[in-house]
Amino acid sequence: AAIRRQLPLHRGADASPLLDNGMRMRYNRGINQKRGARMQGQDNDKLTPTAEPGGKFFRRLDNFWYHNKWKTIIISFLLLTFVVCAVQFAGREDADIYILYAGPYKFGQTDTQSFESAFSAVAGDRDENGKVRVELVDLYLMSDEQIEGAVSSAQANGEAVVVNYEMFRSSRTAFDQQILAGDVVICLLDPWLYADVKAADGFLPLADALGYTPENAVDDYAVRIGDTPLGSYFSVLRGMDRDTLLCVRRMSSFSFLKGQTRTEKYYNYCLDTFRKIFTFTAPSD
Repeated sequence: AAIRRQLPLHRGADASPLLDNGMRMRYNRGINQKRGARMQGQDNDKLTPTAEPGGKFFRRLDNFWYHNKWKTIIISFLLLTFVVCAVQFAGREDADIYILYAGPYKFGQTDTQSFESAFSAVAGDRDENGKVRVELVDLYLMSDEQIEGAVSSAQANGEAVVVNYEMFRSSRTAFDQQILAGDVVICLLDPWLYADVKAADGFLPLADALGYTPENAVDDYAVRIGDTPLGSYFSVLRGMDRDTLLCVRRMSSFSFLKGQTRTEKYYNYCLDTFRKIFTFTAPSD
């Protein structure tokens, strides 16, 4: 019997030449089986769907946002307004009346006190506590054109300027909330803000508020504060921008948030104060 020569098995590229035919067939069959198993595993991996965690939820959310974007934005704004107004109403002591100023005029502490004192000359003691408390709601706002003018003027004087746009955005949001559902009824506004609210039919006509339209009115809704008896007497009002407009907003459609009866009573009180601005007489010395 022939004795088969035993040769060492070397694994690698040159291993197969050292094998006899039988061993080579068994070796190749084993290699092919392993390769087939690996390829089948790879194919199975490709066929198996990958489950992305939360993928279905995010697809539904994206679809909802696509079809309901503006509804969601409007409802969110109204809810934010409701929360802000409710917190303000619950967390502070009421003044007798709130007067809104919105525009580029900057009030110092002394100006604020003088402003509130001027309006206390025509406001009544609404809560009957023996004193009249007027509160100025002061919102510093500038239009894009006013910002550009201020920046150009400062740069011409060699001054460095940084515009705080975030502050202006915050003030504009507060302004919209006050007009929509705030405590203010009597407003003093810069013309560009006045135009925005007027376009939305947010003001009560002077004929409805006063019973007539003053001859010096700028239109059916507003008078320059400096052209009123109150504004021409008090220096703090004379010192404001010449085009600052005095107007009165319509009763808020969100009056139910604070109670219909309370809101109507306060609104009528503000209208009475508004009328007294035009009938004010300077005290005799």
